Amino acid sequence: MMAVKGWDTTMWKEEGMKRVSRWVTVVMLAVVAVSGRRASAEQGVIAGTDLGFVGPLKELKDRTTTGGVLGPFAGYMFNSYLGAVAQVDLLGLPTKDRIGVGDNDTAWALGAHAGPRVALPFGGGELYATYQAGVFTGLAPQSPIDGTSWGYSTGGGINARVTDQLLIGASLRYNRLDQRATGSNGTRDDVQYLIGALSVVYNAVPAPPAPPPAPKPVAQAEPAPPPPAKKKIVLRGVNFDFDKSNIRADARPVLDEAIATLKAEGTVTIVAEGHTDSRGTDEYNQALSLRRAKSVRDYLVAGGIAANRISVEGFGESQPVADNKTDDGRAQNRRVELRIRSE
Repeated sequence: MMAVKGWDTTMWKEEGMKRVSRWVTVVMLAVVAVSGRRASAEQGVIAGTDLGFVGPLKELKDRTTTGGVLGPFAGYMFNSYLGAVAQVDLLGLPTKDRIGVGDNDTAWALGAHAGPRVALPFGGGELYATYQAGVFTGLAPQSPIDGTSWGYSTGGGINARVTDQLLIGASLRYNRLDQRATGSNGTRDDVQYLIGALSVVYNAVPAPPAPPPAPKPVAQAEPAPPPPAKKKIVLRGVNFDFDKSNIRADARPVLDEAIATLKAEGTVTIVAEGHTDSRGTDEYNQALSLRRAKSVRDYLVAGGIAANRISVEGFGESQPVADNKTDDGRAQNRRVELRIRSE
């Protein structure tokens, strides 16, 4: 009685694992397509190695048994989701002796392949998938893999983060080579096998740049004591950058306060007195100090103070309030003081 050919459990498992490795790639590509707009700037070199087993499929399974693989790889992630990777697989599978044929004891093969790598990062690591095409060659004559051909490797895995730059994980890849293996029943098909491996990955994502140091606050010059008045009025002075006469951003609130005070005290007139540090000639510093005093006057006039209430004077470097031998002292000397003339 002839047996009816039905589902072979082993073949069903093999086909299922191949489908899983293919669908992992498809799903990951879809995830990246949806999430690509949120890609961060986490880019950098990745490198590591796979160490695991080789499970022969189809006709190759009739000629070999489960073997091992070492697969170093390196690549670059353009952002958190998309990159490229190149890998070299060195694999060996023990062969099954055929009667009357001098088979090599081990089928050795070497593959070099490269392709895109997509990843989906999460808090403790990443899911990833890859599709790589390249060249595969047999290294042992008289074995099921003894030619050189094109082929591809596709699949994915999961990596868990151990440190900021070190991950460990597991992967599963389906491989198909464009060279024929002959089964025990005489059928021939492409060399096919699965690779399951543990992975160690170094992810050299550059650290974010350190924020620039906060600018050193410039000490405000002590205000000139106002003359006796019916009301106590305090107007603070402002400082300037080296060789500059433009109003700095940190001086605007001080001058705005002076404008409010002068508007409240409508009879007060003031003198804007400009000063410099000791760098430069006397003539140059005299002119610079006067320009600084005029800049303050123009700011107050723009704020609504009548121009005839403000006079300007330049004293150059002649009236320092701090030591001109230090950067901090010179910064204090580059100033304009507001002095009340009368009420």
